[in-house]
Amino acid sequence: MAKVKIVADSTCDLPEAIIKNLDIEIIPANVIFGEQIYSHYDINNDEFYQRLKKGAMSSTGVPSPKVFKTAFDNAFKTSDELIVFTLSKKLSAMFQTATLVVKNFFDERVTIVDSETVTLEMGLITYLAAKKAKEDASKEELLQYINEFLIPNSQLLGVVDTLKYLKKSGRISTISWLIGSVLSIKPIVRIEDGLIKSPGKVRGKEHALEILELVAKKIVTNKKSNSIVVGHSHDLKRALEFEKIIKELPDAPTDILIGEIGPVVGTHLGPGAIGFAWIGNFEEEWIK
Repeated sequence: MAKVKIVADSTCDLPEAIIKNLDIEIIPANVIFGEQIYSHYDINNDEFYQRLKKGAMSSTGVPSPKVFKTAFDNAFKTSDELIVFTLSKKLSAMFQTATLVVKNFFDERVTIVDSETVTLEMGLITYLAAKKAKEDASKEELLQYINEFLIPNSQLLGVVDTLKYLKKSGRISTISWLIGSVLSIKPIVRIEDGLIKSPGKVRGKEHALEILELVAKKIVTNKKSNSIVVGHSHDLKRALEFEKIIKELPDAPTDILIGEIGPVVGTHLGPGAIGFAWIGNFEEEWIK
């Protein structure tokens, strides 16, 4: 039986093959179209983004405490202790709900960790923690690795193709949306202090992609891990192009993951987003 098992909510957006290979237990968040509530994996990414492209608008929701308890019970069938990652508690009530479930039904064998981020960056943290757990690291060793190395050094940077979904979810104002839409402004987004921030904006998709290519070179130069995620929201072709760019760089990382942003985070970003998650440094000068 495994000493420690990694559990994460589904906004980590890890590919199913990795989830299965590393035996990660997933807590599915909810995606809502009208009055229809879907558990994260009850609607696949392709169907979700096709609905958005046809004009449907989705929202998201925290699963019931019962869903958390079921996930924890399942995880304990093959482990002694759990480390549970949630997306940033500043973005959702997942952390608070998980904490409540542990308080009422479990004990110190379950440790809830606020990843302070979401999607690709949370996925990378989860992935690297699960790899270390597979090496039979103790819970104390894992928590030190997570809290002192992974979370403080994790980074995410991406470009959103349209402001429509950020506006709908209340992440930007109507005025910003109108100006951005008229001028074809593409916001550069990252996670800072557990919140979605925009350290810069560029005009036009091609200029945005040029910025990302320059950033890729900086990431590789300043990386602290050989694992990097190239992520996208229903634009695999572009993600593979960036994977190729990274592989051809001097001292390229040896472990490049391709991840698709799932329905929960995709609700807020929409289709066409592209970005990176890595362990290392970031300087705002990289995007100036």
